[in-house]
This record gives sequence, C-alpha cells and structure tokens, in this order.
Amino acid sequence: MKNLTRYTLEKTSFQGWRVCISRKGVMFTKYFPDKLYGGEEGAMTAAIEVRDTILSRIAEDPANAKKIMQEMKARFCGRKRKKRK
Repeated sequence: MKNLTRYTLEKTSFQGWRVCISRKGVMFTKYFPDKLYGGEEGAMTAAIEVRDTILSRIAEDPANAKKIMQEMKARFCGRKRKKRK
C-alpha cells in the first residue's frame, strides 16, 4: 500500500501504521497506533482515510500541492498543548 508502513516492532511499545507523503519539499508523517484505534484494522482504516484525503486534495489542485501539504500538516499533525493552570 503506497504511502503506508506497518510497524510491529517487538522491542518497542509502538505497534501501528505510519502515513508518509512528500510533495514539493514538504513531508507529512503521522503515526496511527493500534492502541488508540482499537487494533490493527482500526489504525489501518484511519491511516488510509487520512492518506486518501491528502492525495485527493492534491489531485484536485496539483499546482497548490505545497500549500495543501502545509495545511494538512497543521490539521493532522499539530501538537496539542496542555493548558497551564
């Protein structure tokens, strides 16, 4: 499956899928752990949905691929910070 990688490393606690897409010098990488998505199948489904969303947006407007990649990074990969008390 293009742009998807399965991680099942016994030496680490992470098991899940990774989406990695690179266009116009911008790289999008997001991990989908099995634990968060209810198992291997749920994580794979979530990863495929995100991948397909990004690739379809780029296919609709290839001239703005860099801008689309940056938007998708901000949308899906933005760090969520805890509020300070």
